[in-house]
Amino acid sequence: MPRLLRWATTLTSSLAIAVGVGLTQSLPMFGSSNDLYGARSLDELVTLRDQLIEELETPVQEASEPGFLNSVLSDSSSFYRDRQLFKQLKDVEVQILIERRANDNWKQAIRLATEAIRTDESNSSDSLAIKKQSQQLWKQAIGNLNEIPENSLIAHQASDKSQQYQVSLMSVTKEIQLAQTTFLEKIRDESDLSKTAMISVCNLSRDCAHLRGEQPPASPASLIKVPIAVALLDKLAQENISLEKEVYVDGGNFTEDASNIRARTSYPLKTLMGEMIDHSSNIATNQLIDYLGQDFINKTLEKQGFKETKVKFKLMGDRIMPRRPGSGRNRLTSAELTEMMVKTYNYEYPGAEALIEALNRQYDRAIGYAALEDLEAQWLGEKTGQNSRVLGTTLAVSIDGERYIITVIDNNTGHIFEIRKAISKIAEHIIQNGHL
Repeated sequence: MPRLLRWATTLTSSLAIAVGVGLTQSLPMFGSSNDLYGARSLDELVTLRDQLIEELETPVQEASEPGFLNSVLSDSSSFYRDRQLFKQLKDVEVQILIERRANDNWKQAIRLATEAIRTDESNSSDSLAIKKQSQQLWKQAIGNLNEIPENSLIAHQASDKSQQYQVSLMSVTKEIQLAQTTFLEKIRDESDLSKTAMISVCNLSRDCAHLRGEQPPASPASLIKVPIAVALLDKLAQENISLEKEVYVDGGNFTEDASNIRARTSYPLKTLMGEMIDHSSNIATNQLIDYLGQDFINKTLEKQGFKETKVKFKLMGDRIMPRRPGSGRNRLTSAELTEMMVKTYNYEYPGAEALIEALNRQYDRAIGYAALEDLEAQWLGEKTGQNSRVLGTTLAVSIDGERYIITVIDNNTGHIFEIRKAISKIAEHIIQNGHL
């Protein structure tokens, strides 16, 4: 009897392998990337699922002749058939869930796109608000299409549709940018700023308007201190360094400034960054440039997407040049500076609260702060820069509960009143319209 059982077990295993291979070869498999076991749509998947269930509920036909071998063949055939059918059923059930969600996103995208087209066609007044509404609808429609997974049966169809919608989104976005540039040019003209003035305005959701935002001013002046602070926060986060770490201020970094920082004294990094921002300390700035290294600062900024901003030279007062000042010119744009401020007030930088506190303590409040005094707007913080070639400021402001960053820079150091006027007009526009 034991020999018989061993023989039967061996035979059953051998037959099972053969039967299993045969079943596998006969199963309907993926015909292409756009089907599953021959099904190419949600309806076909549902039909296939019903067929599989019906087949599972149908017993395997028993062998016509009795006997041990026929019994073994019948049992193994039933077992492996059911196992393969269960696998198919599981695959189909999972795909049905994927396709139902994909179809929901597809229908929603089509609905939003239709609404975007209708909204744009009804814009007889060429209203900026209507164009922004259309832009948002296109973004939402594309977002729905992007939610459709790559293993969906309609993935390729969704990708093609998304590319079509991207074209429409780019078109309406260009129209908005043109309208916003025109609006900022009007403010520049009414404020009597020079024709080379640079203006950038963004809310924290990155709905932005720029006037020559990509053009660098004649000099960044002390506005370059914001990128240095951003690079410092990056280093501290990367290397797990505390803002309370003390750093010695080398005597060679002395130059004239009005801060409380003294050379040949140690200060916490938080104090150096704070004095660099709120009292515009050149000494603190120069020491932080040495602490970070110009190469690290520029690579960090470039890694964050700021291609135009460069720190090449230390800052100096009226007469005293710091030791090892560097070579080349510092550089930034109003668009990149504004984006740094957006990242800061969105707390996208580790330790951003320390920089926000410093911006809120800025001692010089003659421009942005003064521009908002009589308006329904709350000043949140600011960094001003001025030298013999340029005057500019970047500030954070809250209007009706939404925060904005406004940056105005002019290649004319005497335009304090004009920059203040431009900021007031931008804030008034947002207050009246509820948006840029």
